[in-house]
Amino acid sequence: MADGSVWPGTRRFIGDQTLVAGDCCDVMASQIDDGMVDVVVTSPPYNLNLSYNLYDDARTEEDYLIWLTSVAKQVYRVLRDDGSFFLNISGSNSQPWLPFELVVRLRQLGFCLQNHITWIKSISTNLISTGHFKPISGKRFMHHNHEHIFHLTKTNNVELDRLSVGIPFQDKSNIARRGHERDLRCRGNTWFLPYTTVKSKAQKFNHPGTFPVELPLWCIYLHGKPFPIVLDPFMGTGTSLVAARLARAQGIGIDIDPTYIGTALERVTQTTEGAIDITLSADEIMDILKQDPTTEKDGGWQGLLVGFQKRLNKTTGNITITAADMAQIQRYAYHYKKGGWQNRLLGIFGRTLGPRLDGQPAGDAVCSLS
Repeated sequence: MADGSVWPGTRRFIGDQTLVAGDCCDVMASQIDDGMVDVVVTSPPYNLNLSYNLYDDARTEEDYLIWLTSVAKQVYRVLRDDGSFFLNISGSNSQPWLPFELVVRLRQLGFCLQNHITWIKSISTNLISTGHFKPISGKRFMHHNHEHIFHLTKTNNVELDRLSVGIPFQDKSNIARRGHERDLRCRGNTWFLPYTTVKSKAQKFNHPGTFPVELPLWCIYLHGKPFPIVLDPFMGTGTSLVAARLARAQGIGIDIDPTYIGTALERVTQTTEGAIDITLSADEIMDILKQDPTTEKDGGWQGLLVGFQKRLNKTTGNITITAADMAQIQRYAYHYKKGGWQNRLLGIFGRTLGPRLDGQPAGDAVCSLS
């Protein structure tokens, strides 16, 4: 798709995902009706002079704010009255006020700042540092370890499904003592989501501003509406549409760059083809949550389970298993000598995926095919 076959106005469809080429303001104005969208989750260019293919990321601050405000006007129009607008943006050491200046202008459009989530990319506790670290030069500024996710609504009264992205209690006595029905509590407004380590631009899809798929996925889950319509006006390489597919949502992605749209098409296709939507039982959910998150670094079946922790809707038990996931489950659950962790994988997924893995019996499970 990078050969010019994606021209302005072109639309591509992959299952429930729609990819549109063009300027996001023009596309929203001409192709999206008033109040049509449940969730907008996006990360616009940050005005940090990054190297996009077509977009100039070095505007004056005022020009940048005027431009994003015009985009937000269209977002306000297409968003449902009970919708959520999740805006991921970052300041910089040279422009520290920019995110807050933007939010003030969005307030003037009628948006309410219902939640302010901090995306933590790297954190240090005691002498241990975890996460993504990119050193900066000079002696004036601290390393920039976080970005903003502004949760904007029209009413400031949109009810959320906080436990869909919740975490288990450390002190289990709090479950009964605080009147919780299950071992799950609100994650809060600090989200630790480090980047996967990459060694080349190609591993970031040759795009200067990618984010982990869990970020838009958690935003969609948090909004809490089943089968929502999700919009990303700055789709880039398609991470939000990958998340929309994983969340069983109808996604609309817009981007002005044919090269990025081509990459997005490939990624959404890889996520969609051969994917299976399943719903785990309460016991199966807890079996996934028992895995120590720090073991993700070990890779293998541990990393697989921790990855599922991040992608699982903990309220509904819904999770999408991609073809790549299927291959890994099959590898670890069936192709090695049976042991404790193989049995754990079979205990979680064998009920629904059994017929698809080496002819193992399925029991009485029901799975929804994508």
